[in-house]
Amino acid sequence: MSVGAASEIDSLLEVSARIGAEPLLVQAATGNTSVKLDGVLWIKASGKWLADATRDDILIPVNLAETRRRIEHKADPAGQAAIVGGKTMGTSVETAMHAVLPHRVVLHVHSVNTIAWAVRRDGPSELAARLEGIDWAWIPYVSSGLPLAAAIQCAMARNPSTEVLVLANHGLVVCGEDCEAAENLLRVVERRVAIAPRLAPAPDWPLLARLSEGGRWQIPQRLPQNAAVHAMGTDPVTHGIVSHGVLYPCQAIFLTPRATTLPHAATPADLAGVAEPFVMVERAGVLVREKANPAESATLAGLAQVLQRIPADAPLEYLRDDQIGDLLCADVYHYRDMVEGNSMVHATSVTFQPVTKNQ
Repeated sequence: MSVGAASEIDSLLEVSARIGAEPLLVQAATGNTSVKLDGVLWIKASGKWLADATRDDILIPVNLAETRRRIEHKADPAGQAAIVGGKTMGTSVETAMHAVLPHRVVLHVHSVNTIAWAVRRDGPSELAARLEGIDWAWIPYVSSGLPLAAAIQCAMARNPSTEVLVLANHGLVVCGEDCEAAENLLRVVERRVAIAPRLAPAPDWPLLARLSEGGRWQIPQRLPQNAAVHAMGTDPVTHGIVSHGVLYPCQAIFLTPRATTLPHAATPADLAGVAEPFVMVERAGVLVREKANPAESATLAGLAQVLQRIPADAPLEYLRDDQIGDLLCADVYHYRDMVEGNSMVHATSVTFQPVTKNQ
């Protein structure tokens, strides 16, 4: 590898670690980054956390020409195996997307601000003014892998200058000729699409403490100390939005396609039959499962931040049952295992700025 290529890879790792440490951009193992160098696509391996980029081997090299040939023949290049640092790793489910984009550097994040627009039916029109002057495209929701890559190829054919992609019900993709340009553009887009989160009533701590006594909801320090998370129980708007369905894939993969709500008069016995990682309590807040792992905690916190940025009157596009079914295939459980296996170095709680108002 040339000195220049090694320097570019180091730059990508540094950018990856920076954005991976920002929970408003990346939650758990979501998001992926890549750089194309000398015919090789260096891309984040499946299940790896971007936050670990400078302390773990997270990139996997694949032959770019061969990867593009696979795509042309309708063969998904995801899951290609390579040994890196003595470990066998597989390519990301988003490998096809990164490969078809012509740009050298691609940054894909799950920006909560972008997702709050991307789940809206009026997202394209609302973003038009905010992203004026930027070559961007709206990509209607399709499954990751070959379908998403095909949709992006169509968008690039319409406007080869496109460097920002808003993926409906999914996230944000920003491209550049080098890491600095791509990260700078990401910061510009984030400022343009930023939404002030809605204030929410404070949690009913005494009730949550009583409900969590005993059983698998029993450890008080494991309650999410994030007011935005508790807004899913205390804020009627937030609660109503999340109760109506799944807004984006990670919500179904790492949490549940059906959110459980307990009445304000609930007792600890009412928690006995709850199998989900979290439960909402009306006008009180949220309880999390005792054994909730870092990936679930980060996903829950990210979901709460998205919800707090969606107005009550926003026209929303939820994922259909068949789309959710496609997500929850056998492969997703293997992916979850990898994510959770790579998450042991991460704290189980995720902290954001409090978003609350007194009751």
